[in-house]
Amino acid sequence: MLAAGRNQAGLTEQQIEYCLEVWSVLGADLLVELDVSKARQNFSRTRFNEGQNTVFLGADAFSGQGVDANSRMSPLACLAHELAHAERFRVGYRRPTELPDVLLDEAEASLRAVFTSVLGRKDREDLVEDARDRLIQWLAQPYQEGEPHD
Repeated sequence: MLAAGRNQAGLTEQQIEYCLEVWSVLGADLLVELDVSKARQNFSRTRFNEGQNTVFLGADAFSGQGVDANSRMSPLACLAHELAHAERFRVGYRRPTELPDVLLDEAEASLRAVFTSVLGRKDREDLVEDARDRLIQWLAQPYQEGEPHD
């Protein structure tokens, strides 16, 4: 997930416990580990690591001061997004790691997360808007001859 606009302060024990409960409610604990070892650190990032088949909880699991959809996403929406990465990896999808296609991967994960049954309307709207924003960013990437957006 993009860090801009999201929380940057290391998480408290209470926030970490909340995220562990959310992870359990998502049913994610049956699929992939949630590693909380870096969550107390300022500026830590929530992310799925394919090599370790682990989601790392970071400070940015909580919303921040930004007004864009990514900045507003709740911990539930954020963790549903990361779970979507893990689910897609489990079925054989290998993520691009460089621009511009990493933006498509992030948009697709947000759209997949929209269908998580425990999400309310606000979380679903934020995830759809996050996907839209990333698609707009992808479209805005400069076209380079010989490297079409396939």
